[in-house]
Amino acid sequence: MASTVQGDGPDRRHNRKLLVSVFDPQEAREAVLGGARIVDSEDPRSALGNIKPQAIMSIADAVLNYTRDSEVQLSTNIGEDQLLFRRTDSGHAVEKSPYEIAGKASQAALGVAVSMGTRVHPCNIIKVGLDGMHLPILRESLTEVVQTLNRTEQFSHSQVMSVLFAQDLVLWRQRRNNPLVVRELVALREFSPTTTATPVEGTIDLPDYYQYLTDADGNPLFDHRPDLRELIAAGVLPAWSDSTRVKINEPFPHSEFGLTPAERTDREAIKKMVDATADSGADGIMLDTSILFKVARVGLVDTTETGNGDGPSIVDFNRFDTTGTGPDALTRTGILSVEDIRFFVDYCHYRGVEANLAGSLQSYQAQQIWRLVPQTDQVSTRGGASAVRPDPSADPGDGDPVASRRDQVMMRQLVRGLVPPEQGGYLWLPKKMRSVEGVDKAVDQLLENFPDIGQVFWADEYGRLEPF
Repeated sequence: MASTVQGDGPDRRHNRKLLVSVFDPQEAREAVLGGARIVDSEDPRSALGNIKPQAIMSIADAVLNYTRDSEVQLSTNIGEDQLLFRRTDSGHAVEKSPYEIAGKASQAALGVAVSMGTRVHPCNIIKVGLDGMHLPILRESLTEVVQTLNRTEQFSHSQVMSVLFAQDLVLWRQRRNNPLVVRELVALREFSPTTTATPVEGTIDLPDYYQYLTDADGNPLFDHRPDLRELIAAGVLPAWSDSTRVKINEPFPHSEFGLTPAERTDREAIKKMVDATADSGADGIMLDTSILFKVARVGLVDTTETGNGDGPSIVDFNRFDTTGTGPDALTRTGILSVEDIRFFVDYCHYRGVEANLAGSLQSYQAQQIWRLVPQTDQVSTRGGASAVRPDPSADPGDGDPVASRRDQVMMRQLVRGLVPPEQGGYLWLPKKMRSVEGVDKAVDQLLENFPDIGQVFWADEYGRLEPF
């Protein structure tokens, strides 16, 4: 049975969906026009960041106002950290009880369910980040969220999706001190203050990075190197700080939370997370990567595997996707092989939950995953479908716009690059790859493996497409 594209009628073999994370109504419109079937409200300044209820409502209204060929669901999250702490007299943080943690998570779930409403779709999706939680607390919190929503009259049809952050601590240690990574994490406030009384190894001096500190609207906080008093007054450091030195945040190792002793997410960790999701009564699970790994250019999909000879293997485009120049350049890499992803999808279906793949997926990864692991239920994106949108009223001589993570916006033509093939998805490649030796041969191999891909496009930093 041949695949059908959007407009030819539904492909009854699949109910595959692209989830696109957006921050405002215009991004929601771009997502719908690009082919998203789940429009997710999310703050782009973190991997799974909270977003204000009024922003969720505005996004829901934008989706409701658009004519579309297929049903569109809404989703949002209650953040990536459900833990609650209290500070002792000595200044140490002590975890609160599992009862309070579960209560906080379920209250937040009710809040975002109300914000999404049911006018767009009766089955909205609430994502629950569970990073850094021991399995018993994780399971209790997720169960409380599910049961709380099920008890409501209006939101009993809502779906709950757990979120596990995949990790490779070896790759993280190789990249965490890269200047490009440090600058971006400072801009995202992914650091913790230190004190002179409790010195910590591997700190940085925040004033050295003052030009990357901005307010909520992206405006620079300082035009000069600030001192401690100015950093506190601007809210960059807490009032009790006695030092300008900070520590870049670290991932929560799986080994400390009962998932696996390995430094990389493996099948043991995947199995335990899927089991906890299914046991809680949740509907699905998303494999994502934390903001730390996203900034370090470590995504979910490892494209270096050679395959087992039983069919086409994934073509390695990660090696052509490089940011920066010289010794600080970062080439995109990934954590899970296609076989690991296939195990994740198969085990999800064995336990009766949907499988969602996130983690900085690019068009060249998504279009291959849709074909190599066709049972995949959902793919999620933000960075992989966004680009810089210049101000059309600006003077052309003003220079190029800033291209940081928070300044990139959703674009419909890039969204289409991650849509499943039966819904009209196509492939685009970053134009910066064009001059890299070997990329033409890789495209030829890709089209040989998957002749149904058809036309390939280049996309520049502004999201403009041109045929390969």
